[in-house]
Amino acid sequence: ISGMARFLILALSTLLVVAAAKEEEQKLNWTDEDGLEIKIIRPIKAEKCTIKSQEGDVLDQFYKLSDKDGKEIGSNFGKKPYTFTLGKGQVIPGMERAMTGMCVGEKRKVVIPGNLGFGDKGRERDDIKGDQTLYYTVQLVDLFRAVPGEKWETEDGLTIEVNHKIDEDKCKKSESGDTIHQQYVLHLEDGTWVDSSYSRNAPFIFKLNRGEVIKGMDLAMTGMCEGEKRKVIIPYELGYGEDGRPPQIPGKSRLYFDITLEKLIKKDEL
Repeated sequence: ISGMARFLILALSTLLVVAAAKEEEQKLNWTDEDGLEIKIIRPIKAEKCTIKSQEGDVLDQFYKLSDKDGKEIGSNFGKKPYTFTLGKGQVIPGMERAMTGMCVGEKRKVVIPGNLGFGDKGRERDDIKGDQTLYYTVQLVDLFRAVPGEKWETEDGLTIEVNHKIDEDKCKKSESGDTIHQQYVLHLEDGTWVDSSYSRNAPFIFKLNRGEVIKGMDLAMTGMCEGEKRKVIIPYELGYGEDGRPPQIPGKSRLYFDITLEKLIKKDEL
């Protein structure tokens, strides 16, 4: 090969490397048309990223919020992660988009313009002014993606819908006498919030079918797998009856539970 040919091959190779580097840089750093800026500062290698965040996923997030001068407004790094469901309007619009398509462990710097943040009202408790631009560092700590299962109604009127099922070959199944570690959220039919184990940062613990909870809850959690999540509607006859539990639960109230069997201790393990 002549010297000129070698030179052209080398030049072409250099151009290809530079082009590839620019393409990779664009993937790590981009700005959307409406001003949202995202820069990936801790990427995760493709072979280690088995799943990327999408709408409906439950995310555990670390964040640090700063103003334009770098002054910290708030942060939970090194503390308990903030948990929210992506695509449900539980965070500001800019954050919804910033946390989409992320790998677990990935870290990003995000600039969110006011119209995608707290809008023209701002947020008084954090001294965020109207239309203020927000400067975030965010990290996806963990991700949970539900696998929906069956829905059915029992003869006595209990409705059960499996939000997240566990494969039969991996199922540790609950039976009478087992100890249940349960997380729950309870609402009334009109959406009124009543109670939640999450507000106490501890699961509710009871023995199954030993009369320690309302009848409907014993029925709802029998035959449930460890790690399974269910939506349950309990008729008043299997709940708090005609009298209810004043003042929060009126008489003849249907109870709407979101329940998770967080941990199961079999009676023969005690």
